[in-house]
Amino acid sequence: MSELDKNNMVTLDVRPTIQSGKDPYNEIMAAIKELKDDQTLEIINVFEPIPLINKLKEMGYNSEVIRKEGAVHTYFRKEISSDAETKRERIYKSDAEEFDKTLASFGDKVRTIDVRPLEMPEPMVTILKEIETLEPDTVLFVEHKRIPQYLLPELEDRKFKVVIKELEENHVQLLIFK
Repeated sequence: MSELDKNNMVTLDVRPTIQSGKDPYNEIMAAIKELKDDQTLEIINVFEPIPLINKLKEMGYNSEVIRKEGAVHTYFRKEISSDAETKRERIYKSDAEEFDKTLASFGDKVRTIDVRPLEMPEPMVTILKEIETLEPDTVLFVEHKRIPQYLLPELEDRKFKVVIKELEENHVQLLIFK
């Protein structure tokens, strides 16, 4: 990204959201939706949001990351290009019956992990590490706090299938398999 236009900057500090244990994804996407073509979105975070950078790149945004004052500042600006294509957000959900049927189809070939107690970005890092050694006939059963929006495209890129069952507000289960 070339020079940043400080006069047309929208700043979103997501550190308090993350510290409260919530995922800032919806907050960030709402800011992106409201962003005008000539504006730059500055997101202040404690880590480099690589999955977000990849997702917004798919949506036609350029990014730049600058570390300063003990924080990570990531800047997003809409790419000025007539061929920038916006991809629709993919939603992977299923009903309880489909989830249970998929789980049952793996029999005892199930590896289970619980990432609910982990702080961001550890749930995604842990899941990606687990799938590296997942046998082709085994399913990874994940207990999670929320639908991991940044993880889904990464899993799709790696040719994994995902089935999700929402149990309650802060508890979802995922089945990840080839």
